[in-house]
Amino acid sequence: MKVKKNISYVSVALSLMWSGIYANAAEQYLLDTSVVSASGFAQDVKDAPASISVITKEELESRPVQDIADAISDIPGVNITKGKTGTYDFTIRGFGTGYTLVLVDGKRQNTVNGFHENGFSGVDNSYLPPISMIERIEVIKGPASTLYGGDAIGGVVNIITKKNPDKFTGSISIETQAQQHYNLYGHGRGVTGYMAFPLIKDKLSLALRGKYYGKDHSNLKWPDKTLTNQYASHSPGEYKIGNVGARLNWKINDQNNLYLDGEHYYQYSDTMNTSGRQVRSTSSYNRDGLILNHDGYYTWGTTNTYAQYQYTDQTSKSGTPVANESTVYVVESKAIMPFDFNTLGSVMLTTGAQYQWEGFRNDSGTAATNIHMGQTLDQNIIAPYAEAEYSITENLILTGGLRYTYSDLFEGEFIPRGYLVYHLTDWVTLKGGVAKGYKTPQAKQLGDGVYRVDGGDIHGNSKLNPETSTNYEIGAIFDVWDYGNLSITAFQTDFKNSIDQDPYADGESMPNGQICSGGTDGCKLVVNRGKDRARGVEVGMDTATWNGFSANVSYTYMEKHDKSGDYTNPWGGTRYTNLPRHVAVVKLNYTKGKFSSFLKATGRYDTLAQSKGGGGRAIPGMMKYKDFYILDLGFSYKMTKNSTINFVINNLLDKDFFEPYRYEGSRGVSYANRFQDYTEGRNFWINYKLDF
Repeated sequence: MKVKKNISYVSVALSLMWSGIYANAAEQYLLDTSVVSASGFAQDVKDAPASISVITKEELESRPVQDIADAISDIPGVNITKGKTGTYDFTIRGFGTGYTLVLVDGKRQNTVNGFHENGFSGVDNSYLPPISMIERIEVIKGPASTLYGGDAIGGVVNIITKKNPDKFTGSISIETQAQQHYNLYGHGRGVTGYMAFPLIKDKLSLALRGKYYGKDHSNLKWPDKTLTNQYASHSPGEYKIGNVGARLNWKINDQNNLYLDGEHYYQYSDTMNTSGRQVRSTSSYNRDGLILNHDGYYTWGTTNTYAQYQYTDQTSKSGTPVANESTVYVVESKAIMPFDFNTLGSVMLTTGAQYQWEGFRNDSGTAATNIHMGQTLDQNIIAPYAEAEYSITENLILTGGLRYTYSDLFEGEFIPRGYLVYHLTDWVTLKGGVAKGYKTPQAKQLGDGVYRVDGGDIHGNSKLNPETSTNYEIGAIFDVWDYGNLSITAFQTDFKNSIDQDPYADGESMPNGQICSGGTDGCKLVVNRGKDRARGVEVGMDTATWNGFSANVSYTYMEKHDKSGDYTNPWGGTRYTNLPRHVAVVKLNYTKGKFSSFLKATGRYDTLAQSKGGGGRAIPGMMKYKDFYILDLGFSYKMTKNSTINFVINNLLDKDFFEPYRYEGSRGVSYANRFQDYTEGRNFWINYKLDF
């Protein structure tokens, strides 16, 4: 049962941010597991004022994980799909990566909104620190804009890394992925390393990290040999990522801790065939980041203050700078203070303020196809916020928060949230709340004129409004004595002013007063679409271990509809494509001594189809993708105290997910895949990890 918070609990809150007691699998809700993302301070996941999932380091190390989507794929509410470059994209409750804030130790990793184009999700999706330095990953599902700002309108992924130790420690991991069908899919290989050691005992320490992973291109081809490019549309090309970083930690005294963190990240990716021009398209990214962070532990509470710099650029295959540059500066400070009112309960108060400057530059194209040529588009955002968690009794917790966001491109906006947690019995917890989300449009979309060409001229719109959402959720957690736990959460998100594109023919007048001059491809005008609604149910179950066996189950039912013009009908509207109605993951685990294994089944069912090309074109004669199901089998053996070998057979049954479908499109004969993704055939992942 929950214990009332007091001064001593809060004085160690930030130190608990990096530790906790974990189970050995990705779990929806865990007993006695500490999380920090929901409120900004350490608390049991059952008390957290949000629907939150935890992926442990043991789970991450037991299977192939190359990007964020890989890491969070097994939790309820998440759906992953393979992107055009071979990396995975993900949605949380129906909202994609552009609406999810990615953090490392609470510091943002996202580039400027609108930096990525045309399906190249780039560093926002693929970046992941070396697995050996990750302590756990916390995932908030639903809006978290009150604490984290506009990028968190769909959710938050917070990657928690290990603290710098007081003794020498390190880890190196080598992996390879071998394809059974090597003539169709590319092999992969990689190495990661992490090393930390004290420079001055109990005062100064240094942690070093590095990672490299490479994957060969696929060789999937359409059956028509007369095509200009026979490779399957948006099939993955060559892929390489690498990063090096260091963190210098200075424990000034028992009350003050300072660290300086720097990192360089590189990514190269391409797609074998674009759907429109039928050419191979490549993209490379470089990102540099620097963080100066201070943590304070005082008798009255704790503080966290940091300054962050992040610069990202994109280069072409020839190596010349093109298109995009993203620059982000963030300064934030917050304090967490406890107040104990004896019989009237206790309050944990979080107050803070954030300043963020974003700069974006795109010099690709010509003045006729890019109205922002030669300009740096910037935005200043100031956001004070406060949140109070009121423990009315030991069993009843009420949380209320408010953020005021001011942008010099838009007027200010209040972003509130409220949440209630009630421990009905020792084994039943009820949770529910309402939260608002808020996200401003991309700065490049706010000018009247052509800012990009992709399947036609794309025009901006100076009358765009910010996107907003209201999220409702209610759930229950059942701790069934020593047998396991079960969680059920129902949610609904009402999304307003979603940004989309309206098509216009050449010569047609558009609402912004301009005439389309896009030729045969026409034009697209960026507009606020109206209202969407996403609703669903998430179920998570984790059993205890019996004779070495345990199980993890997650299931998500979700629908997302365009409700424009039909908002009063709860079941009306046009259903979104590319989002499965049902997603299920069932995992059976076995552990005995130094040996462990798992058998995992994943299924995605009832998914409306859409062309992989731009503009969201339908596929004539193919309303839905074929249902997806796959089995993976994994083994792990701890060879010595410090060395472990992992072996996973992905796609155990060697299911073929490449099934070309021929149809007549706007450009003549076209092909699509009857499955949503180019999921690889049977392949074998081997990983060797040495700790020291």
